Amino acid sequence: MAIELRLLRHALALGQHRNFARAAEAVHLTQPSLSRSIAALEGQLGVPLFDRTRHGVVPTAFGRVLLERGDVVLRREADLRREIGLLEALQTGTLIVGAGPYMDEIAVARALGRVASAHPQLHVECRSVHPAEVVRQVLTEQVDVGVSNMAGLDREERLRVEPLPPQRMYLACRPGHPLTREAAPTLQRALQFPMVTTRLRGEQAAVALRRGSPTTPDDAYGDEYTPQALVNSIAMARLIAQESDMLVPGTAAMLADDVAAGRLVRLDCSAPAMRTNNGLLYLRERTLSPAARVFIQALQQVQAEASAAEAGPRRASRRRART
Repeated sequence: MAIELRLLRHALALGQHRNFARAAEAVHLTQPSLSRSIAALEGQLGVPLFDRTRHGVVPTAFGRVLLERGDVVLRREADLRREIGLLEALQTGTLIVGAGPYMDEIAVARALGRVASAHPQLHVECRSVHPAEVVRQVLTEQVDVGVSNMAGLDREERLRVEPLPPQRMYLACRPGHPLTREAAPTLQRALQFPMVTTRLRGEQAAVALRRGSPTTPDDAYGDEYTPQALVNSIAMARLIAQESDMLVPGTAAMLADDVAAGRLVRLDCSAPAMRTNNGLLYLRERTLSPAARVFIQALQQVQAEASAAEAGPRRASRRRART
């Protein structure tokens, strides 16, 4: 039989003060109300808890056990409330994020940095894994939130998928690459050279395979393209491209430092499908932790900022074209 914590508090107050009037005042009740609480608790347990004597209220043997164990119960309840409060305030707890290659090194890293800066007592872990593994770890509750390519995930009913703003993907090559000597290389021409990247899926794979759209709709992820040099790190991909004729795909933010330093040249060839197709993944029927909610907000902000930065040069270019 469950004992109401409210009644337990009233009994502990009576055990402390040994007087109904003083105990009632301590718990902000009238004396009759406190008497009813004690009677209700004795009725639940089926034993007398207190003897009313001329010298005051005295706990019975049952009452002494209740007071001893009840004090422990209430302390644990207070500790539980404190732990929950700390978790809600992000002063404790753990955040585990699973992210597909590339996403973890730019947007996810920046978002986690902001979360860690705002909540330094939070323990943060980021797992960089294959997109299919991101999905598996979300479904098996090994991670709180996943960030990955959304291709084919509309068929997974257990997942809630929140699209992130798409960003244009570029191809980049080393200075002196044969494509840099061509006036306006087309995408078809660029794709004659090998790429160094992670596995591509969905529309991105279709572009790399020189098709307009995925051709295997029954596959959960559609087309999959495995490049000549398969990596799971954008940093490694950039270094390989700098030392070879391979092309490295990436967003403007991913390539910015190497382009600015002259280590890579960004090619101005694209296709409508050469855009990111990433989303946030989490279980549909589970409540997100406070840390997961804060991370999602931070990642959405990072992605929105990147989209705004990408749109700025395009608007400026259109204005120059009109003038």
